[in-house]
Amino acid sequence: MKQGWVIVTGANGGMGRAIAMAVARAGMPVVMACRDIAKAIPVREDIVRESGNSNVELYRLDLASFASIQMFSEEMTRKDIAVLVNNAGTMPGEFSLTEDGLEMTVGVNYAGTWLLTNSLLPFMGHGIESRVINTTSITTCMGHVGERFLVPDPERFRRFRAYPDSKLAVLMFTAELARRLRGRTITANAVDPGVVDTGMITMGRWYDPLTDLLFRPFIKSPARGASSAIMLATTDRYAHVTGSLFRGGHPVKLPAEARDLPACRALWEETLHFVQGKLRRPWDEFS
Repeated sequence: MKQGWVIVTGANGGMGRAIAMAVARAGMPVVMACRDIAKAIPVREDIVRESGNSNVELYRLDLASFASIQMFSEEMTRKDIAVLVNNAGTMPGEFSLTEDGLEMTVGVNYAGTWLLTNSLLPFMGHGIESRVINTTSITTCMGHVGERFLVPDPERFRRFRAYPDSKLAVLMFTAELARRLRGRTITANAVDPGVVDTGMITMGRWYDPLTDLLFRPFIKSPARGASSAIMLATTDRYAHVTGSLFRGGHPVKLPAEARDLPACRALWEETLHFVQGKLRRPWDEFS
């Protein structure tokens, strides 16, 4: 694998920090794409100090804003991108909208990731083999992506419904992206980290400490949860595998929804139509 930049979204904490640290330790140049720059600055300093790799850059990226995604993508135009790790995600407890009118979970976890990936593809696969690595979730087995997936519905919102739905959509996006990239030197795969101690699943209830105590033996550290993404980003073990889901460092069978070609294609086209209608500046789907 020839050297190129590795972009890690949400690199200021949890699995994102673990991935960025591992990539930096492997001697690869890293772009930390983070929403909160103030919180990310000391993390970058830690990564540089602990890895001995000074080639770690920090840029602002808010996946809840198509404008921010476009601005970030423009800042990447002069970089040869070897790996894009779409790690950032959210699971808000209350209903809210992105600035582009999507329910926040769907907007950040899926639509923002979809636009970011498509916006960066023109800077990938030129003289180097490039990789897209999307973080999905063990909860996809509970997910459902229907015809009104992109339509916000505050009455039906439940955080433990929206999150699995969004992560199933990421998996369907990965499968469709891999099909569209056939013949190019870019692979697209998804990783399921399992249940990871990132603080995202905190219920905000009185029984949180008890739940934490009971389930602690089954919860992975961010570094363990990030292991599949780190392996795909830094080694050539599965360099030519694409359109797969990795769990525990190995490819596993995709769920039925991600093998449903018409459904994956329909989701892609619906997303494309929505995104193109919201962008402030013209943008063409990658060719």
